[in-house]
Amino acid sequence: MPDLQLVQYLRRVPLFAKLSDVELAGLAERMRQKAFKRGDTIFRKDDPGQHFYVVLEGAVKIALPGEFGQEALVALLRGGEFFGELALFDHGPRSATATALDDTRCALLAGEDFISFVEAHPAATKVVFEALAKTVRRLSDRVEDLIFLDVPSRVAKYLLDLAQVNGTSGSAELELTLTQDELAAFTGASRVSVNRVLGDLERRDLISIRRRKIAIRDPEKLAKEIRV
Repeated sequence: MPDLQLVQYLRRVPLFAKLSDVELAGLAERMRQKAFKRGDTIFRKDDPGQHFYVVLEGAVKIALPGEFGQEALVALLRGGEFFGELALFDHGPRSATATALDDTRCALLAGEDFISFVEAHPAATKVVFEALAKTVRRLSDRVEDLIFLDVPSRVAKYLLDLAQVNGTSGSAELELTLTQDELAAFTGASRVSVNRVLGDLERRDLISIRRRKIAIRDPEKLAKEIRV
């Protein structure tokens, strides 16, 4: 019997929006759920690609690890988003490392089942390709920002970008679950440089910082910090 709670959750994921009740139940039966503690590695760069993942709860970061412990953050994924599809298409190793940012629960689908699913559902294939295209565009934007923007501009831009991705851009005060180390990785800057920028923004009341959360208090003024 399929997990009815999982079926209801999958129904809200855009990738599975076109499936019938019977198809959703069949898909849920082929999936298994796995919990990860904050900081757990879900898979590492160069691991074999064996599963497709859907984030049910929590958050996952996708990052490129450096030789000396540093990392370049590629994406932050929340509930309803998916990852791990690239290696299943080309049968290559994982191109990045996936880590749980919070206590996280994912639904896993075996690689063969995922490929069978996308082959049978053209509408789902379109969603997957759109997600891959967004990743390519995001990495292209990252290269452009590293070349043309200074560190304060990159910090301001990524705070606003992450708020938009998290769906909080309509709030009077936007709050992000993000450490300063993660922000440094995302902007390609040192932690010291990012701390200096954040301190300046907090002194000017554009943001507030508490533990692992950064709240954007004035998005309009923060946007003016981006100087091309």
